[in-house]
Amino acid sequence: MEKDFKQLTKSSTSAEIKQYFKTVLKLSESNEDFPVNLDEVWPLVYGRKSDAAEALQRDFIENVDYQVLRQNPQNLNGGRPANEYKLSVPCLEFFIARKVRDVFEVYRQVFHRTAKAIENKEKPIPPRTLQLMKLDTAKWLLKTLNYSDTAKLALAEAVASPLDLPTPIYAASKGVVHSAKYHLELRNIKLSSEKFNKMMIASGLAERASRYSRTKGKNVTWQVLCNDGLLYGQNDVHPKDPRETQPNYFDDKFDELLKRLGIPTKNEEE
Repeated sequence: MEKDFKQLTKSSTSAEIKQYFKTVLKLSESNEDFPVNLDEVWPLVYGRKSDAAEALQRDFIENVDYQVLRQNPQNLNGGRPANEYKLSVPCLEFFIARKVRDVFEVYRQVFHRTAKAIENKEKPIPPRTLQLMKLDTAKWLLKTLNYSDTAKLALAEAVASPLDLPTPIYAASKGVVHSAKYHLELRNIKLSSEKFNKMMIASGLAERASRYSRTKGKNVTWQVLCNDGLLYGQNDVHPKDPRETQPNYFDDKFDELLKRLGIPTKNEEE
């Protein structure tokens, strides 16, 4: 960008930030892959340029998200030469804009309208942008929701699989949980989840919880583990409604639970 452009800081006005983003947008539309100079934006988030450069190199990929223009070691002013960092637009969004709410709001006004127009023209979003969006969303989900280990693994697989990155395959162990339906089907037990749940309640290992739903105008109920039932599983946040829970059962305890309920496994039937 132009050398005389004013450096953005935490005290920059929304108008100044918006004008800067508009200039970046024009450069990106002219096929400039790295239109943002780090020197112009790092004060929006970081206290020192060195901290910003360290975070950039740690969390992003050189020559994909940013470029480094290494200065001539012969510094006429004396001292060590400073490298110049140029950022792509997706890098600007996830490295700078999304970390400050007011800045991101201005960014959204400038860039996301353009992104919507691009979408309407059926132009695909660059793969690296999608990767960054998924990682950013995954971090938010892990920070906001109380994920079980199983849910964390599923989230990791959703992010890692498109990148051909391996994720661990968990064997049955304490702390790893699955639904009753999963366990019953895994053991080829011809028993519905509904009947299994009734057996859990009859044995005093589970009970029905309830709350009043304004949208439905009545009480809604769901099953929760209680008493000794908590030895065999845990109540996890329901994926469709965070105000409710659903029971999931420890992989290494389910056979013991079946025996307690008097449900024969395939091996016992033989």
